[in-house]
Amino acid sequence: MAEMTFDPPRVDTGRQPLLLGTFGHTVNDAYTAFLPALLPTFHRHLGLDEATLAGLVALFGLSASLPGPLLGRLSDRFGEVPVTAASVLFSSVLLSLLVVVPSASLLFALVAVAGLGSAAIHPAGSMLVRRGARRPEFAVALFSAGGMLGYAAGPGLIAVARDIAGPALPVVLILPGLVAAAAILAFAPRNADSSVRPVAAAPRFDIRLVFGPVGLITLATASAFLPATAVLNGLPLYLMERHGLPETDPAIAGMLSTFSLAAAAGGIGIGFLAGRLPRTWLLAGVMSAGMPAFLALLWLAPGTAGFMVSLAAAGALSYAATPILVVAAQDLAPQAGATAAGMVFGLGFALAGLLYFGVGALQAQIGVGAALSIAFVAPIVSAILSVVVLRRAPAALPAPLIESLCACAAASGTGIVTCAPSCALSCNGVSRNA
Repeated sequence: MAEMTFDPPRVDTGRQPLLLGTFGHTVNDAYTAFLPALLPTFHRHLGLDEATLAGLVALFGLSASLPGPLLGRLSDRFGEVPVTAASVLFSSVLLSLLVVVPSASLLFALVAVAGLGSAAIHPAGSMLVRRGARRPEFAVALFSAGGMLGYAAGPGLIAVARDIAGPALPVVLILPGLVAAAAILAFAPRNADSSVRPVAAAPRFDIRLVFGPVGLITLATASAFLPATAVLNGLPLYLMERHGLPETDPAIAGMLSTFSLAAAAGGIGIGFLAGRLPRTWLLAGVMSAGMPAFLALLWLAPGTAGFMVSLAAAGALSYAATPILVVAAQDLAPQAGATAAGMVFGLGFALAGLLYFGVGALQAQIGVGAALSIAFVAPIVSAILSVVVLRRAPAALPAPLIESLCACAAASGTGIVTCAPSCALSCNGVSRNA
């Protein structure tokens, strides 16, 4: 008889990790928004000029992204629950200290270390929310959307805390992170509570992840996220030059808010569709459909109905590839799922920023509009890579039918041979064949 490698599934396995992982990501990213919200304070009280503040932001971006694959190893080794909780607590403590940092040297040191919390939570949290989920792309999409919502709420959290805390401001700011970390540790099921037995992690970082299909997924991520990076950093400048808008024009602030909210909604929508449509062609379609919406922003006048529709469409499609790319990378590295997710979340975003430096250099040579046009068509590279690579990723059959068959086989103890080769369930966040 075939030996079944999973236990009978429990009904609520996927919901609790999903809620707790998303909650932790929301709280963590609220703290990451403290830095941009406090830049005027650093300028006023520490005397930092614009170039120094830009360097501070860049330093945090590197700290919060590049160590992702290495910190993902912690999750693969020790489990996603303790690493997710520790990441939230780490970010809450260090980033809350920004409000009382006394000097520029300590500020840079604090920022350089504080980004590690975000670098760790993305691979660990994305594995946690997948635990037992029937639609892993949808789970990762909710996880990503929670981070965007938290980032939007961060500046408001500082404002409210200042009104009620007084001298105890850092302590008050730490409390949400402390509560979130405690809730994750107390209520998130460990591997022993999962519906599938854990898979042993690889003993060390596998360099083949970089040069194999996961590395190609990371490159696809970089080109897929380049248009969003260009919108958030370059489009305001273009609108100021082409349409004569002042930098304080409400249209610019409204543009960024609309784009971010649409991105959160789009990621959830695509994550929902990923369980119902072939993910390879869905991913290619999302990237292809986004290019006309991005390019239209260069020709339409800001504030018009057409501009807002194109902006919302571009935002909805900008990060929609995230859940599909993250899940594909995890499935391609079944013994190092968090490390693979760290490559997508960390190196992918870092490479997108590096590519934007090239776009910035082109702006001086060929103009802002022409350079942004190149950035906006970059997802075609990602679409090609995705079609090639995702054909090699393990694909699960529709969950309800297969889970029912395999649960029946496991419950009966018969070990039905015809069920074993085709059954795919989430094992510690990674699809595994029974």
